[in-house]
Amino acid sequence: MSNPILHLEQLSVRYGNTRALNQVTAKWEGGALGLLGPNGAGKSTLLRSILGLVQAEAGLITVLGENAGISGINVRRKIGYMPERDCWIEGLSAVSGLAHLGEVSGIPSQSALPRAHDVLHFVGLAEERYREVSSFSVGMKQRYKLAIALIHDPDILLLDEPTNGLDPSGRSSMLEAVNRIRKDHGIHVILASHLLPDVEQVCNRVWVLNKGALIRDESLSNLTAAARGAKRVQLQGDDNSRFVQKALESGLLAQTESSTSVVVSKSEGIVDPSEVFDLATSAGVEIAGIQPAARSLEDAFLETLEEEI
Repeated sequence: MSNPILHLEQLSVRYGNTRALNQVTAKWEGGALGLLGPNGAGKSTLLRSILGLVQAEAGLITVLGENAGISGINVRRKIGYMPERDCWIEGLSAVSGLAHLGEVSGIPSQSALPRAHDVLHFVGLAEERYREVSSFSVGMKQRYKLAIALIHDPDILLLDEPTNGLDPSGRSSMLEAVNRIRKDHGIHVILASHLLPDVEQVCNRVWVLNKGALIRDESLSNLTAAARGAKRVQLQGDDNSRFVQKALESGLLAQTESSTSVVVSKSEGIVDPSEVFDLATSAGVEIAGIQPAARSLEDAFLETLEEEI
């Protein structure tokens, strides 16, 4: 059996009297992993711990089969990191600075400059490559940080709030680039973001952190599959008011999506299809279909946090 991409075993990190990560144990087999959690949950600390930028109080981190605490340099060679804060060499053009960072990452000097040109083209900065990065717009700076993370062709990409400060167009372009990196180039991605739609668009697995603890480790499809056993009911005709009224009278929760679609759920437990048919009969309406009601990642995230209270 092959090693997981990332394995955490009882990982704890403390800043003074504050425990930023508390005995986190998890395995990740690869793909695209989303890190979710409120501010201060431990997302950025987890990324820095993987890189060895913060000292763990206890526990073990294994990346691609290597102990990050023992083989930190080898592990970092396999990881590209796009931090939330700006990071580049002042006074150099984009391509010169990127080539230099490529050499620092171990790329031979004769290969670093051509590689820098290629990566800047990939992130959409080919026409701006001779400008100083300090003159770039916010969106261009974010793309340049992505280029820095990619310059040494890593196996894993760590992204900390990659769409921060971007307008809708820039955000869409960034997420499209991340998806291409994962799907076309086979690079595993860990995305930490407070923007849940970003995670929903990119990731196939989610870890939810809260107060330094890992409280949910789930595939995105399972996490958003059904809202507390809710059912989406498709009705024939164009008037759902009687069905909604009967649902509410019976103690169910009913959310109207359209004149022919209603989501019914319970505060506790699963809605049985027989209940739905009984409601339809009493309301004098016919049912065209019933299926589990998918929920948004935001709904699932908030529900997970509520369960911790």
